[in-house]
Amino acid sequence: MSSPSQQVMRLGFGFAVSQALRVVIELGIPDLLASGGQSVEDLAAAAKADAEALYRVMRLLAPEGVFTEIRPRHFGLTEVGAALRSDRPGPRDFIRMINSEAYLAFEQLLHSVRTGKPAFDKVFGSPRFDWLSAHPEQAALFQRAMVALSQGGNEAVADAYDFGRYTRVVDVGGGHGQLLSAILARNPHLSGVLFDLPSGVAAARRGAGGDLPRTDFVAGDFFEGLPAGDIYVLKKVIHDWDDERAGLILRRCREAMAIHGRVLVAETPVPPGDDPDQIKAIDVVMLAVTGGLERTETQYARLFEGAGLKFERVIGTRASISILEASPA
Repeated sequence: MSSPSQQVMRLGFGFAVSQALRVVIELGIPDLLASGGQSVEDLAAAAKADAEALYRVMRLLAPEGVFTEIRPRHFGLTEVGAALRSDRPGPRDFIRMINSEAYLAFEQLLHSVRTGKPAFDKVFGSPRFDWLSAHPEQAALFQRAMVALSQGGNEAVADAYDFGRYTRVVDVGGGHGQLLSAILARNPHLSGVLFDLPSGVAAARRGAGGDLPRTDFVAGDFFEGLPAGDIYVLKKVIHDWDDERAGLILRRCREAMAIHGRVLVAETPVPPGDDPDQIKAIDVVMLAVTGGLERTETQYARLFEGAGLKFERVIGTRASISILEASPA
């Protein structure tokens, strides 16, 4: 068994594993190993990398379950490593995204803890989403990462809620429109509104998120106002913002919605206790990068109340995301 000091040291080297994952993705190593094991020399030649340096990185990742060293200096791909192939939906774009500018911002996490403000603004001179607007290549990577993270979650949310008594669903910050597409496919009586910034609406119009029949595409700013509807869905939107701005988004929903309407916030509430949970790591990333936060159910209830909404219930799904339902107070 590791000593406490050894355990702390292992935790401290987490950054090395994270960046090593990014390196093998950028070099295309999982794709090169898709057809079977290869020597590190062959891999390095194909990837235009230094063989000895590549070996050291892959040797680091093998005990983490990404690769297996089938014989000296020959590696095979595991099921975990296969998730990083370019032809499979998965986390590869998220790993690339989180280990670029977000990684650089995270070096200043102490600033965020001392001030409560996102370190990203300090490092890059502007808020995260403003910076992405000025850097289209990174913005496109961010969108692909969000699509990868949504795999399975959109269908789970669409299946878990009964939309039967509603007529018009507004997907707030809907991006590519994947969630709205899943909801409309299961509810042919519904019409939809895809509401997002112009770039998100343009992507949805191109069909990036799937089939969107019976849908109005509306570009705008959800801090300013929202289109009319009777049910508002916000998936992984509220966690991007601090309480003041998250509350403002919810108030805009309250102002625009029908009297019998509902607001559905699809997020992953932070569970109580000391058990490990990925959402706790994501929460600290949000602190440093966007200034947002992951919330407990109690925190969501307070947020709803401040926006003139009544917290009704939490609906679980088959994915690691829940639906928090609220009605007009």
